[in-house]
Amino acid sequence: MSAVNTPFEYQDGESFLHRLHPNVKLAWVLLTLLVVLAPYGLNAGSFLGLALWLAFDLACWLAAGLDFRRFWVLFRILLFTFAFLVVSQALLYATGPDLFRIGPLPVKRDGLAFGLLLSLRILVAMSVMPVFISTTSPGKLMAALLRLGLPATPVLMFLSALTFTSTVFEMWQSIVDAQRLRGFDVNAMPLWQRARKGYIPIVVPLVLMLFRKGNDLDIALGTKGVGAVRRPTDLEPVSFGLGEAGFSLALLAMCLVFVAAFSGRLLS
Repeated sequence: MSAVNTPFEYQDGESFLHRLHPNVKLAWVLLTLLVVLAPYGLNAGSFLGLALWLAFDLACWLAAGLDFRRFWVLFRILLFTFAFLVVSQALLYATGPDLFRIGPLPVKRDGLAFGLLLSLRILVAMSVMPVFISTTSPGKLMAALLRLGLPATPVLMFLSALTFTSTVFEMWQSIVDAQRLRGFDVNAMPLWQRARKGYIPIVVPLVLMLFRKGNDLDIALGTKGVGAVRRPTDLEPVSFGLGEAGFSLALLAMCLVFVAAFSGRLLS
């Protein structure tokens, strides 16, 4: 059976990030999303701020001891989106000087920069999620969120969403392997034939398996007392210590560096 190499699944480990309180890592994810959603101008400060934040995320990736090939898997998934954004913005942007022309179509300098900036924002947003998911035990995350007083049902929905991508990857690969054993190899088919009828024997069982997985999850949650009146005990208790305080300060320093780069003070 082919190995499933997805960046969206929990990897057991003993690194500092594995031991870090889940709520501190969740704050890091939320800050990253705020950084990505901030209004940007087409200047060097915007690129520098995002690049520094991406470097911080990749440093955490390495500190967690995660296989860097997993980042390459993520990058390959997003590569088509990046190419589409850069090309479409370069050709369709309304303002700015022309860099060169492709036939009757001008390639705009500002459009090219805007496409690259959009791609960098997506990469920053997506680079933090695999680290968060790969280093955070679902049991610890659930315990930490319930300690904040959040209702059990939304917490379970959030955890299910985090693990859904990995589940789909695993199911997809197991179906592809099973069909290959039956002599139906979708990866060996020509592209046009694959698009026309190659994925039907894979997508149909995938949908049926997801329905069955949802039913199994419902039964499992019921047997574990989810929704009970009394608060359940924690399988993996969490605590806030010096490590969490140190990472929070590093995150705060990173925010200040980003604001300085974003406002242009780092380059002046």
